[in-house]
Amino acid sequence: MNPDVVIVPNWNNIAIVDNLRDLGLKVVVVPGAENIVEVKQSIQLIADAIGEHDNGQQLIGLMDEKLADIKTKVDKIPPERRKKIVLISLMTTYGGIGCAFDDACKYAGVINGLDEIGLHNGQALTKEALVQSNPDILLMPVYNDHNTFDVDKFNRQYLDDPSLQTINAIKNNKLVYPRERYIYNDSQDIVFSIQEIARCAYGNEFDFPDNMHLSVSGETNQ
Repeated sequence: MNPDVVIVPNWNNIAIVDNLRDLGLKVVVVPGAENIVEVKQSIQLIADAIGEHDNGQQLIGLMDEKLADIKTKVDKIPPERRKKIVLISLMTTYGGIGCAFDDACKYAGVINGLDEIGLHNGQALTKEALVQSNPDILLMPVYNDHNTFDVDKFNRQYLDDPSLQTINAIKNNKLVYPRERYIYNDSQDIVFSIQEIARCAYGNEFDFPDNMHLSVSGETNQ
């Protein structure tokens, strides 16, 4: 294929990098972003690697515009209306302190219940920790791996467990099934992850259409 640049995420098989470089290929290793700032750094790293510095700056500018728009709405939410949420993930060690979702919660004007109880990303969410957190809203998984995984059965582990019935989100039936393509997004479209979290917590004032995407390539930014 003789590519000009090979982009390798550092959570992939990183051993391949030296082999590719030994073949004379230009390889750029992109760290897994754990917050919004690192997403921007990755965008600029890739843009510079392909000789598109200004486009990288422009794309980051689009992110900043969207973040400012969300902040304007979030700032109007009084402290007593701020919701505590917990992400129930098929990746059972994801969602705590130090991940992109945790950072997105701060921009979305919600309290990440796992952050509040001191649970770090990489630590498993136990049912005891979930009771301790006592979130107002549970973000439930929807991914069924092309109908090969029974996500409803997975969810019932939580919803039907007698020990969890004291949790506010379950008592009040505040179970939300988000658009996960946004929740787990680590590209420039992480801004829509923030907006999706806010939409799940606060409703229509943060609503937006499906298939939103930021681009400076000539595509329509929906």
